[in-house]
Amino acid sequence: MNDHPVWMSGPLNTLTRFGEIPLFREGLYSIAPDTYAWMVPNGSWGETNIGLIDCGGESVLIDTCWDLAFTQEMLQHFHGVLKNSPIEYVINTHGDGDHCWGNQLFANTPIIATNACIHSMHHYSPKSLTALTHAGRVLKRLPLGSVRKFAHYMSSMFAPYDFSGVHITPPTDGFSGQKCINVRGVDIVINEVGPGHTDGDAIVYVPDRKVAYAGDILFIGATPVMWAGPVKNICSALKQLLAFDATVIVPGHGAFAQRKDVQNLLDYWEYLQEHLFAQSNNGMSSIEAARYIALSDDFNQRPFALWDSPERIITNAWNLYREWGIDQTSLPGTLGTMNLLRHQATLAFDLNKASPKVMRHF
Repeated sequence: MNDHPVWMSGPLNTLTRFGEIPLFREGLYSIAPDTYAWMVPNGSWGETNIGLIDCGGESVLIDTCWDLAFTQEMLQHFHGVLKNSPIEYVINTHGDGDHCWGNQLFANTPIIATNACIHSMHHYSPKSLTALTHAGRVLKRLPLGSVRKFAHYMSSMFAPYDFSGVHITPPTDGFSGQKCINVRGVDIVINEVGPGHTDGDAIVYVPDRKVAYAGDILFIGATPVMWAGPVKNICSALKQLLAFDATVIVPGHGAFAQRKDVQNLLDYWEYLQEHLFAQSNNGMSSIEAARYIALSDDFNQRPFALWDSPERIITNAWNLYREWGIDQTSLPGTLGTMNLLRHQATLAFDLNKASPKVMRHF
């Protein structure tokens, strides 16, 4: 499905933000006439892909970066387009910070998102992630194994980013269902597909240019994560992507997607549901079942075992159990999320021992 995107400009980095060998070149790509993507290898935490649609005098930006420095760096490389077609609209595909915390640079620009996205955008603050980063640097010096693993995991996750100075700037134009905008004759269709990855997911389709921007409904080369659910909405959105007449699909994270990549995501979610449900019937908790599956020979023979961050199965399992109405002991709110990430950190270390060929950031 990749229609030969052409790299135009970008930073000359020899490693990714997490010190990996890049699987593709970072920077601005032309993906259709007057249509662009900013691609960040290899698609892990905060390595977010962005869209830009030049409508002949006005541009539409799809998502912003996790911090101001990376957003500004991206805009510098967009200058050749923006000098003739300044950004007149911003679309946020969902409320995760790595897709919207650069919004403040567009505070006087209409910002479009689902109503659910707007409602969820303040769930986490830049100050809280800065505090977690600092705490992680201290805690990873402690001799306690599980605490040290969690601290390494969290501090490494945020290490490339500077959240100081970030102020959450919510969208100004909310919608539910579908919203179509026409910018100088270019139709841009925004379809609400959440709740799924988050409460407020949307995908963006430009039919005349045969381009789709999938947001975090689609991860390529990295394990997807379901913070909200239900999983049927994620699968429905993936099938919607396959139904579009799109020659280029830009995922929220990872390389340009081909049709088989979208199908691989559908296969992952089907596999997880089947195997987790079986272990729930055997009396395993979601954490136990996730660990059992991720460390199994069967899982490790599957293509998704080589994806970045396979430990995200912990969060996916917990939310699937919740979706199925299976009772789980849980801490409230942010504490519950931190507890899941603590279990992810432990699994990441255990997976690394079993199969060090997969990069995990700790």
